[in-house]
Amino acid sequence: MFRSPNVNTDLSKPGEHGLQRHLDRAEVLSSTVAQLRKDLAQDDASFPEPPVGEEAFERLRAQVLPILSERLSLGMHDLQVAMYRVDIPEAHLKRTLAAGGLDALAGECVLRALQKVLTRLRFAGRY
Repeated sequence: MFRSPNVNTDLSKPGEHGLQRHLDRAEVLSSTVAQLRKDLAQDDASFPEPPVGEEAFERLRAQVLPILSERLSLGMHDLQVAMYRVDIPEAHLKRTLAAGGLDALAGECVLRALQKVLTRLRFAGRY
């Protein structure tokens, strides 16, 4: 497959050198929290913004996990509707649940929200 030399492939890689490292910027973290609140239908009080730093990703994942658990307790359809808003395809949802459970899915939700934020900032010329 041909890949343009200008493609930033690190955006798709979680971990120290991928998406998660961008959460150390206040603007990115705030926008990611806002995106998660919107996608998961949460208000400011029920989904507070964690402090900027290395633990931001894990704190966001920990906040998303009970929301997903609640949706799943209402039925798989409710979870699928939430993942539609987050923009996680059904096939990816099922693979992630089978491989890593709700904890892995919570991490995928944070990463997807972060991807949306970074894409918007990049196309706005701010990142």
